[in-house]
Amino acid sequence: MASGLRKRTPRLLFRENLKPANLLPSKFQKEKFLDTKKEANTGRSGLPRIGPILDTSETAQKLPPVPPKQSLFRVSPSELVFENFVAHEVSEMELALTNKDKFLQLVKISMELSPHFRLAYASVSSLQFLQLVKISMELSPHFRLAYASDAYHTVPPGATIRVRIQFTPDESKDYSHELVCITKRERIVVPIRAIGARAILNIPDQLDFSKCWVKCSTQKTLMVHNTGNLEAHYQISTQSPFSVVPTTGTLGAGDSMQVTVEFHPLTTGDHFGSVVVCYNKGEESIHTNLHGEALDVNIGLSTYSVDFKKTFITMSNHTTMFIENRSNITAHFQWKTFLSEEDDNREKRRQCDLLQPPKEVWVENLMEERRIAMKTGFCEDRTAILKRKVQKKMAKVQENPMLFSSDIFYIEPMEGVIGPNSSAEIKVTFKPQKALEYRSVAYCNISGRGSRLPLHLRGEGQGPVVEFSRQMLKLGNIFVNTSHVYEVKLINQGVLDAPFVYIPSTTNVGCCFKFTPEKGVIEPGGIQTIQISFSATILGVFEEQFHFSVSESPTPVILTIGGCVSGPTLHFDVGELHFGDISFGFPHTMTCRLTNTSPVSVTYKLRMSDDGTQPAVSSFDQICKEGDPSWRKGIHFYVEPREFTMNPSQGTILPQGHQDIEVTLCSNTVMEYYRKMLVDLVGLEGIGKEVASVIISASCLVPELKVYPQLMRCNKCHLKEPYEKKFIIMNKTDIPGCYGLIPQKRKEDSPVLYSSPKPCGIVQPRSTAEIPVTIEVQTLGDHRTKVLIGVFGDERSPLRAEILSSGQLAEIYGTPRVIQFGMIPALQPNPQSLTLFNKGLVPTEFRIEILYKPQCFVIEPKEGVIPARGEVPVTVTAILDDVGIFDDSMQLFIRNSLWALFVLKAVSTGTTIVIDKPFAPELNLGYQFSRVPCIRRLKLTNRGQHFQRLLWRVECYRPPKKKCKSVSALSSSKTKDDSETPKRTTPVFGLEPGSKHLYPGESVDVVLRGFSHIPQEVQEYAECEAAIGTSTMTKKIIKAIITCKFIDPSIEVSARKFSFRVEKKPNDVLTLQYKPLTLRNTCSLPLDLMLYLEQPFMVCSVDQQPLPDGQPVRVGVGQTCHLYIAFDPAYNLDFNSWKEKKVLKINMVRSHRYVEHIILWGEAHFPNLQIQPSTLEFGCIVAGTETVHSLKMTNCSPLPVKYHWSFQADSQVYKFRYGPNPHKVKPQPPKVKSTCLDCSASGNEEEPDTMKKARHLLQCLASKETEKRLAGNVYLANSSPSLPSIPNLEPSHRRVRVILKGRARDQKSFDREKRSALRQAEEGQRPKKQVRWQPTPE
Repeated sequence: MASGLRKRTPRLLFRENLKPANLLPSKFQKEKFLDTKKEANTGRSGLPRIGPILDTSETAQKLPPVPPKQSLFRVSPSELVFENFVAHEVSEMELALTNKDKFLQLVKISMELSPHFRLAYASVSSLQFLQLVKISMELSPHFRLAYASDAYHTVPPGATIRVRIQFTPDESKDYSHELVCITKRERIVVPIRAIGARAILNIPDQLDFSKCWVKCSTQKTLMVHNTGNLEAHYQISTQSPFSVVPTTGTLGAGDSMQVTVEFHPLTTGDHFGSVVVCYNKGEESIHTNLHGEALDVNIGLSTYSVDFKKTFITMSNHTTMFIENRSNITAHFQWKTFLSEEDDNREKRRQCDLLQPPKEVWVENLMEERRIAMKTGFCEDRTAILKRKVQKKMAKVQENPMLFSSDIFYIEPMEGVIGPNSSAEIKVTFKPQKALEYRSVAYCNISGRGSRLPLHLRGEGQGPVVEFSRQMLKLGNIFVNTSHVYEVKLINQGVLDAPFVYIPSTTNVGCCFKFTPEKGVIEPGGIQTIQISFSATILGVFEEQFHFSVSESPTPVILTIGGCVSGPTLHFDVGELHFGDISFGFPHTMTCRLTNTSPVSVTYKLRMSDDGTQPAVSSFDQICKEGDPSWRKGIHFYVEPREFTMNPSQGTILPQGHQDIEVTLCSNTVMEYYRKMLVDLVGLEGIGKEVASVIISASCLVPELKVYPQLMRCNKCHLKEPYEKKFIIMNKTDIPGCYGLIPQKRKEDSPVLYSSPKPCGIVQPRSTAEIPVTIEVQTLGDHRTKVLIGVFGDERSPLRAEILSSGQLAEIYGTPRVIQFGMIPALQPNPQSLTLFNKGLVPTEFRIEILYKPQCFVIEPKEGVIPARGEVPVTVTAILDDVGIFDDSMQLFIRNSLWALFVLKAVSTGTTIVIDKPFAPELNLGYQFSRVPCIRRLKLTNRGQHFQRLLWRVECYRPPKKKCKSVSALSSSKTKDDSETPKRTTPVFGLEPGSKHLYPGESVDVVLRGFSHIPQEVQEYAECEAAIGTSTMTKKIIKAIITCKFIDPSIEVSARKFSFRVEKKPNDVLTLQYKPLTLRNTCSLPLDLMLYLEQPFMVCSVDQQPLPDGQPVRVGVGQTCHLYIAFDPAYNLDFNSWKEKKVLKINMVRSHRYVEHIILWGEAHFPNLQIQPSTLEFGCIVAGTETVHSLKMTNCSPLPVKYHWSFQADSQVYKFRYGPNPHKVKPQPPKVKSTCLDCSASGNEEEPDTMKKARHLLQCLASKETEKRLAGNVYLANSSPSLPSIPNLEPSHRRVRVILKGRARDQKSFDREKRSALRQAEEGQRPKKQVRWQPTPE
């Protein structure tokens, strides 16, 4: 180490010890800063960073490879850390490198240049053999080697080289550097670090609050000392129920501060926590343990339940209780609704959730905001406004103390303070609203108590007290259907008005009672008389309770009424009606007598026990249901059938009278009957059931029927011809029977159909009946058909029979058998007819087909039905697709079998080339515009079966000499002058392409194009020749005469010149001026008019709206179009009088040379003045003298001009004198360019830039020799009172003489710079002094 330097021994630290730790303050001081010697001597050293293996190919000795992850040198220490250093003082540390290899090692130790670190010295111990070692260090302002860097040293095996590094800091802060040791085989990097000054905070390890009252705050103070040598920026934090103040701050080195820790427990028991202090930018962290025990204060309620006596509704009752504080602290109490603070917070969260608008409200609010923004272009943030409103409501909810709230129970006071060893009186009020029992719990939250004390509240509301004068009313024995009236009294024994209402009874006996009045109000202590009416309709003993509801009373007032009701007696003359054996579906009737033995009239009603409700079906009804499914499946009843009928079934029997009754049984069930006929009394519900009865017995049977013959023969039947046959039904039993032919289940392919005109009937006992049957055979061949005959009542075993039949066809033929079409044009339909005859009695289906070429013949109809003994006309249409002879055959099919052949013969002529539009023999194109191409597009198709070559030719038409009718309507209108026009030699029309090859089915587009330079009527002849197939011969296939009349477009305009004139007066507003324009189409074709016009004119529609640019105006033949020409007088904004001439161009047909022109002239006049000359040259003026110049001002507009003068030069207005002399001044032509001024009235002093140019009056009023330079500019303001008034200049005057005088104060000569400034002013730059002019406001 160099002399004169104080040697400091830094402490050796390891990297893992530099990480921040969360320790107790005492342990932190011990581990971090007090036990440095122990840490330095631990001997722990990590491995330095080892670089890649260097190239050893140049060394003379072959060296073995270095084992992976191992170094040939041992470095101690592995990291150099400087600590406890002082700024600008040198510290030094030593590094040892030991060669662990068996060979000599060449080592280079280097360190980058640093002003703070340097290598002080390198020595080798145990040197046995010379060996090179290079030690280097990069350039650094703080770290350096004591000797030259990049020096080589030799280290023999087992030897150690020691290197000293010197560190010179500038200030107390952290530094870092590296020391590099290089050998031939590896590179070792040793980190160097310097740890600067640190803040060290010292606080107690533990803070104990001992015993504290729950829900009360206790504070203690901690002293914090900064024992370090650096200012500490700290952050202090803790956990609930502890809090600390302050939480952040700065503590200087060696300073102390107080930290207040508050303990506020909400529950009883032990509470633990810690105070965590972080400083040194989070590198250091210490904590102090906190402990506190929370206890309950001896505070309680005098009672934990309050019971109120019965209290009349709308009235109140109250009592008192006490909160007793038996401790030495002051307690605060609050009455809460919920048991705990968690329940309070849960309720607040629930209310906040209810305040949140639903998703639909947010979406609707956003959509409304967008609609307003799209409509007005701006909208406030409605979503943010709604969000703020919700947040405000939520804040109110969070601020709510959640005190006890009830509409029935009231507590006063709701909160307060209780002093030590004292009590607080609490008033509890009960105010019921209904006659119910009320229960509630209020919780008293007291500071010093961990849990809230419950107070149970109970009370019962008392409604009006009403009673009957008698609780039981006995009526005794009452005869049925007699009326009785009774009275009872309803008494109000309470202190409230008693509104009452009778509750109607729903029982049978209760419906017989009526109470009057049914509702009312009884005053306190009052009596209400209730009248009871009773009319008995039910027999027997009864006891009924009747309820009267009293408002605000939970239980009704009950009146009990009892008695006995007796009724009449009836009996039959027989005990049983026996019908014996009866047939299914046949009605049978018997008679009995019902007698009334009571002294009163009786209304009765008869019914059968176990009888159904759906009417039974008799045989007489069943035979009318031909084809009904019941013949096959039986009768279907939704409910049990009503098989018994009583006549009369109800009525009235007088006292001691009787009634004869007929009982009819129509059985629909095969069974043994044993039923009762019961008698019910009408009007005596509940007591008039089954007062009398008689037994009815019977046995229902189905007779056994047979059918003859069981096998019916029907031979040689023509198809679909009806044949009549009969079946015989035989009944050998003693009861009648009912039969019916079951309808045939017909299908589309049923070979035989049968039916009957009388399929149903009745066969009497021991007799027979006939069933006529109609048989129709549908198909050829022998058939066997089953027939079913149903028996009413025995549908499961129908009678069975069979029909044997054989089907044959009738005679069918057609005429003629050979169809001759003759010579017909190709591709054109040519019809021929034939007739098909049916001699049979059955309609016959047929179908016709072409044998060879079905595409050339169309048959109508191709299939159908020939009626019985009728005929069907058939049309055969030939559409031949080729030229030549056609032979074909037509086949007739009857029921899918070939029946006959017909011969077809035809000869095709013409051509198979088809044009999609009318062309031949005459094409009339009507009117067309001249100088505009006339184009007609055609499509030619080869519909034939052969290849064809086409060739077109167009010639001028030469009509035959023989007089004949004109070929067109246009040609018939020729005059004699037309015959004298020169003959054309070149045709106007042409066809493209002129030649084309077409294959079968191929098409080609042909364009007929015509063009005429002059208007004329044209007739030309076009023909087409074709060569078919490989033939070289051609023939003409198409001939057409083309007629067209070319015309020029023409229109009629209402005027060919329009003039507009506008004179602007002071109070006038410039608006568009309109004049109507009428255009009429005088040619024979519609026109699309394109109108071109420039500003200040516009073409407007009939509603005076400008026409869109580029849009034509459609005018039909002979139609008139109404437009407007608009003139804009405000087009030129300089307010000078101006004139414009424009031309409206009307292009009637696009690309046509004929264009219509309309001249437009517009004038806009403003009040203007012209002043001559524009520049006044005063020259050199002798001081104290005057020079006079005159100006000529001319009214160049047709309007009178009102004006005044003002003279302005910078901030000083120069006076001038006015001398009127209009009669002596003669008009002189202007020698300089005049300036026309706008004279429109305006009240603004400052004018826009667009008006300044027009307002400029005088450009320069000085010359090169003037000593003072005067200038003028128009300015809008009232003139100074010192200026004379100038009369208004009328149009008749035209001119006025104005004299301006200037006086020079001093005689000066201009130098070169000032003369150049005057010269620039003469060339048009802004002068320094100006004259401003403005017409008077009126």
